[in-house]
Amino acid sequence: MTFNSAEAIEQVVWSMRLADYPRGLNRARIDDLADGSQPYSDEEARRNGISVNVNDLSMTRLAHDARLQLYQAFNKPGNFFTARTDGGVAHKRQERGYVVTKAINKLMKESDAYYECTRSRFAQMVVHGIGPSVWQREDGWRPRPVGVEDVMIPSNVDLTFENLPFFAVWHGYTAEELTRLTRGPNRDPGWQMDTVNAAIKWAEEQTAKLYGGTRWSEYWSPEKAQVRKKEDSGVYASDLVQTIDCWDFYYWDDANKTEGWRRRTIFDAYGGAGSWGGVTGYGARQQLPAKNLLNEEGTFLYNSGDRVWGDRLQNIVHFQFADLSAKAPFTYHSVRSLGFMLYAVCHLQNRLRCKFAEAVFENLLMYLRVRSLDDAERVLKIELASRGIIDESVQFLSPTERWQPNPQLAELGMNEYKQIIADNSASYTQNQNFSRDRVEKTKFQVMAEVNAMTTLVSAALQQAYRYAASEYREIFRRFLCPKSTDPDVQRFRAKVLKAGVPEKLLVVDAWDIEPERVVGGGNKTMEMAIAQQLMEWRPSFSPEAQQRILRSATLSITDDAAFTDVLVPDSPTLSNAKHDAMLAFGSMMAGGVVRFTPDLNRLEIIETLLAELGLGVQRVVQMGGMATEPQVLGFQSVLEHISELVGQIAEDPMQKERAKKYADESGQLANQIKAFAQRIGEAKKAAAQQNGDGDGKMAETQAKIAATVAMTQAKVQANRESRAERAASREVEFEQQVEQRQREHAMELEQMAERHALDLAAQTAKAEVDVEAKRRQAAEPKKVE
Repeated sequence: MTFNSAEAIEQVVWSMRLADYPRGLNRARIDDLADGSQPYSDEEARRNGISVNVNDLSMTRLAHDARLQLYQAFNKPGNFFTARTDGGVAHKRQERGYVVTKAINKLMKESDAYYECTRSRFAQMVVHGIGPSVWQREDGWRPRPVGVEDVMIPSNVDLTFENLPFFAVWHGYTAEELTRLTRGPNRDPGWQMDTVNAAIKWAEEQTAKLYGGTRWSEYWSPEKAQVRKKEDSGVYASDLVQTIDCWDFYYWDDANKTEGWRRRTIFDAYGGAGSWGGVTGYGARQQLPAKNLLNEEGTFLYNSGDRVWGDRLQNIVHFQFADLSAKAPFTYHSVRSLGFMLYAVCHLQNRLRCKFAEAVFENLLMYLRVRSLDDAERVLKIELASRGIIDESVQFLSPTERWQPNPQLAELGMNEYKQIIADNSASYTQNQNFSRDRVEKTKFQVMAEVNAMTTLVSAALQQAYRYAASEYREIFRRFLCPKSTDPDVQRFRAKVLKAGVPEKLLVVDAWDIEPERVVGGGNKTMEMAIAQQLMEWRPSFSPEAQQRILRSATLSITDDAAFTDVLVPDSPTLSNAKHDAMLAFGSMMAGGVVRFTPDLNRLEIIETLLAELGLGVQRVVQMGGMATEPQVLGFQSVLEHISELVGQIAEDPMQKERAKKYADESGQLANQIKAFAQRIGEAKKAAAQQNGDGDGKMAETQAKIAATVAMTQAKVQANRESRAERAASREVEFEQQVEQRQREHAMELEQMAERHALDLAAQTAKAEVDVEAKRRQAAEPKKVE
């Protein structure tokens, strides 16, 4: 499919506008009510003598609450999304993911333009169910929000957009904006500069003439007319700057065996208010104007030719949906929004409230009965204050003589509409008033009701998160573009490259993008309940998970991502507990006694020591499984410290399973260390048999040392298991006494190990002296007598 003729594109866009005009009228009615306009038109109020004509703003409040849910869901977390990579060296993937994620999200969070884009998108999602945005440049990362009425999609297009052949996006360029887009060294070659210059000149001339009044495009976009009325109160002043109204037309084509979306830009149909209105106007005849604003036919403002402007639809436009339609398969023009669901009932409620207010005012009036017009004139002259004289011809009407409305029926109607509104908006708004009675509820009942509400809200947010992921992926792709002229993209690339991320890793295929989701589905009550429960279970999780739980709980309390980042930094830096454990491992291997401060995380310390000990044992195994005596004693010292730390965390009933896991891991390492000690004993016994009786004593001593090491390990293992069992079954006071005895026992073991080490060293030295003496004696020549 090719569109090389501007006239053909104008006809296609014109037909889509004609089909969209009835939809635009419906959207304008929804916008009108949501913006707080009166429920009765001026003509209806005059014709029916309506004195109260006000909007109760119920739909406005509901739209605001629904937008608040979306704001909380997307803007509250510190990042819009998290980038993770599976490329490069494994031990640097987490750090690189952190660097890239922080760099991109910092630029996105600081961008006012992107913030306003998300606000516009959320507002349209709530009111119309569709939140479109487009990328005006091929290398800029920020999308531009557009109105639902500004995007022309053919009928019967699925939400997958797999059967979308073409679409058009309206845009009104100012002369200054079009000048910026078409000037400079990086100008897109698709701009037709002769036509661009003529259009800029035309806009400047029209502005200089104070060409006021509304834009003719607003006649076919009723939503724009509503916005203009709201801004200018119905008066179109002469300070309206003339814009160059265009349609960016995109179509899928596989010309020259290159598939992709091509771009063409044409002028919007021209003619002004006089040409569109009236019986013979373009609007009534539904006929495409023959001339554009340059008084020409079939003119391109932009033409990409055979060059592909986007490989995928997501490279050009992004749609965020909040669809409440029940009819499947779901299509673009069958999307039903919260505004659609609420329009009729909110409109009726507004009219009912106006009638109710009129009835209240009528009930407060004082009615008098008179016989003639002369009596009426006398009544009007009566001043009723604290005192007054009333003519006998004037009679007051009693309440029984006046018409009485049915208050129960009016209240029933208002409650019915209120309930319908609450039911229809439950997926997007928070409704805490579940109870229909005044009975005090239990905590379980409250949590069940809050959970039911959160389920509805979360269902709507799941859809929003899913569509947001495609936008984040496109933004991420644009940030990785190496030839981008966007200053933010250039700063990002410079920052991550300086941080050590390889340039070959800055490709889209190497990364996974996952939107960050707020806890509780945007509901504050549920978020606090989840945070509280996670904090209670926090000790049972791994150290990394504990940090994430603490960060999530802090964010739920503060609602401030920046302050949360200060209190609980989300970074892959080494914790103090791990750092101290790594340093202490060397002291333990030397036989020293190490004590850790109470504020350090015992779980991280144990896991670090087990990891270091495992590496040490593995190195010995790789070298043939023959350790030295100092290594075995050092390993034994580390095991004793781990045993003591495991005993400390075993005192917490919630950590019992984790303590058992650590005990099993240390037990496996202890078996390997015991094997090392046995090999040392066997080697020395064999050496003693070769060297004689003197060495035999040394071998016997060394065998005793090995046996002592094995016995110590057995005692430590038994002590560990006994401590864990007692911690789960005995009282706190008894546990403290047991802990004291165990510490004394550990000190005795340490002293025994030190004595054995000294005895071993002394015996080894003595044995060496004896061997040396024997060797010298054997070497001396015998005296001849």
